[in-house]
Amino acid sequence: MTLWLNLGYYLKNKYKALHQTFNKYLSNNKKLYLNGFIIFRLTKYVEILGNIVDEAVNSFIIEKEYKEFISLLKLYINSQKSKTGIVHIIYSSNFTILLDENKNIIENSKDIFNAKFLSDISFSTNDYTLNNLLELLPKKIFIHLIDNTIDEFVKTLSLIFEKRLFICNDCNICSLYKNFATSTEK
Repeated sequence: MTLWLNLGYYLKNKYKALHQTFNKYLSNNKKLYLNGFIIFRLTKYVEILGNIVDEAVNSFIIEKEYKEFISLLKLYINSQKSKTGIVHIIYSSNFTILLDENKNIIENSKDIFNAKFLSDISFSTNDYTLNNLLELLPKKIFIHLIDNTIDEFVKTLSLIFEKRLFICNDCNICSLYKNFATSTEK
C-alpha cells in the first residue's frame, strides 16, 4: 500500500521535474542537444527514477520475505498435530483476548520473549497472540471482530491458518465484548 502512495508521489514529481527542466532550458536556448541534455540537465529526473526503483525493490523484498514467513508457518502448522480443539480470539484495535473452547481466558505466554538476546526487540500483542496460536495449534480458530475491522494481522492469520480460521462479528461472544468495549470507552 505504501509503495503505491510513494510511487504516486515520485511519478508526480518525475513529470514535474522533467517539465520544469525542459521549460527552463528551452526558454533560454534555441537548440537542444538531447544526449548532453539528458546527461547534464536531467539529474533530478534520474534521481527520482532511482527512488522509484529503490522503492519498488524494497517493496518486492518485503513482500517476498512476508510470503516466505507465511509459507514456513503453514509448513510448521501442517507438520504438527493440533493440541487443542477451538480457540476464540476476541480482537479489536485496542485489545486481544484468547479464549479456550470453554470460553476461559488463555493467558498470553510472554516467557519466550523475555530472553536476553531479544531484549532490544519490542513485541506487540499480535506477536504474543500468534505465538500462542502456534503453541496451541487449534483445529479451529474463531476471530470475533469487535470493531468489525479486518486489518493486516487478521489477514495474516487467515493466510497462515487458512481453513482452520473463521471470522465472526455477530454472535453472543461478539455482542458481549462489543458491549464491554463500548462501556469501557465511556
